[in-house]
Amino acid sequence: MNKYLRLTVPALLAASQLALADDVWITTDAEGLNAIQRHFPELVDQNAVRAFTSNGISALKVSEEQVPAISEMMHHELNRCGGFIAHESQESAQGAALFDSLIAPALAVQPPDYSIDNGEVVNAMQGKVKETDIRSTIQSLANFTNRYYTASGGLQGAQWIKNKWQSLAGSRSDITVEFFNHSWQQPSVIMTIQGKSKPNEIVILGGHQDSIAGFNTGENTRAPGADDDASGIATLTSVITAAMETGYKPDRTVMFMGYAAEEVGLRGSQDIAQSFRNQGKDVVGVLQLDMTNYKGSSGDIYIMEDYTNSAQNQFLADLVSAYQPSVTLGYSECGYGCSDHASWNNQGYAASFPFESTFNGSNPYIHSANDTIDKSGGNADHAVNFGKLAAAYVAELAKGDFTDDPGPDPDPGDEVTENFEGDVNRGVNDQLGPFKVESGTEFSAVMTGTNDADLYVRVGAAPTTSQYDCRPYKNGSSETCNLTVPPGEDEVYVMVRGYSWSSSHYNLEVTYTQIK
Repeated sequence: MNKYLRLTVPALLAASQLALADDVWITTDAEGLNAIQRHFPELVDQNAVRAFTSNGISALKVSEEQVPAISEMMHHELNRCGGFIAHESQESAQGAALFDSLIAPALAVQPPDYSIDNGEVVNAMQGKVKETDIRSTIQSLANFTNRYYTASGGLQGAQWIKNKWQSLAGSRSDITVEFFNHSWQQPSVIMTIQGKSKPNEIVILGGHQDSIAGFNTGENTRAPGADDDASGIATLTSVITAAMETGYKPDRTVMFMGYAAEEVGLRGSQDIAQSFRNQGKDVVGVLQLDMTNYKGSSGDIYIMEDYTNSAQNQFLADLVSAYQPSVTLGYSECGYGCSDHASWNNQGYAASFPFESTFNGSNPYIHSANDTIDKSGGNADHAVNFGKLAAAYVAELAKGDFTDDPGPDPDPGDEVTENFEGDVNRGVNDQLGPFKVESGTEFSAVMTGTNDADLYVRVGAAPTTSQYDCRPYKNGSSETCNLTVPPGEDEVYVMVRGYSWSSSHYNLEVTYTQIK
């Protein structure tokens, strides 16, 4: 979480006087700006002309080296986990200030029907959320020296999460687990469960994987981050486990995200949320799990009311009432940029942030070597409440059941259009099909996307790089295959293969006449 110890004045001044080698622009609210002005006067003076403020959100330039010191100051003085959002350019920061204040609410997607009618699935999944699983994951992540975004432990932690999620997914063909790479060493991790009937509508659950211990976190600095935020990743992992053990198949696409670099300005989640907005992705809702295992207040779950979506917050409260009646619910606020939900809120998506306590009652040991599970009693009992809430959120917002049935099939002989999307790294193949087609009819596959992915189509068998019936050979990811299905053939297969070194995202529309 983006939060705060008292730093000595010499330490703060030393951090503020570092050379502006790699510039970073940050945005913060009025309270955050006042704190920066008090502790970093030289920094604010040199930005006096360039500072930009819109409706209480200010943008100013700092160096890459100053970001951890600002984060730590926010944590100690304002009790914030973060308190600012980092940007790679002045234009991005100033645009975010305007976007956050004026545009984001207008761009919010049409709210879904927050119905609560999938009790069989909710109850089955909640029954699989186990304290022992959450505790084990917390301990595994806390065993890394630290998971700082530029340290080797940050990369190793991300690899551990990816491997864990892949092992849980097993051989399910509707699931992918991938890295989302950034401009720093630690990648974010994304698991995608493809929706059966509404694959283009996306439900996201996230938490951050990085940890920090003060402004000088280095390769050998101990930052176990058991609560902040191994607990959130562990809670997500327990929901993934529940989904796999029950055979849950969502109607909407569900994505679980382990964000990189949250502690230094929500940088990982901001990259992803901005990418999703630029691609026009239909994100129905976002749930953030950041610190779930320290019971610092009398209630069990506290919903943050600022920089979140009020309608979805009410949906969470209704879920607790329906499925966790013994859980006590409260409300609190955490300020600007306090966790990754803010990245999605700033892009106009409905985001909610249920938290372990009131914000003032949150874990006092975070951002230090003392953030260990013993501070939560050596167990993950408190986090179970959040795992069960997250399971209910998935099952009721993404809907779905335990079958592969996507709903009523179209009448035989009707033209069918199916849409798919995914991400492929270089040399990685996504195989789709077989599509059951009427011989003698037209088959069309139209792909768009980012970077460079290649489209292959083959009749009668899955295509390979050397065996196919259509391969457009175009630069980029915009490719089309149109072919007539030969007499006697009734199956067509499609393959999307990554070509560029960075991950390529694709959207694929397949149109064909279903076999009679």
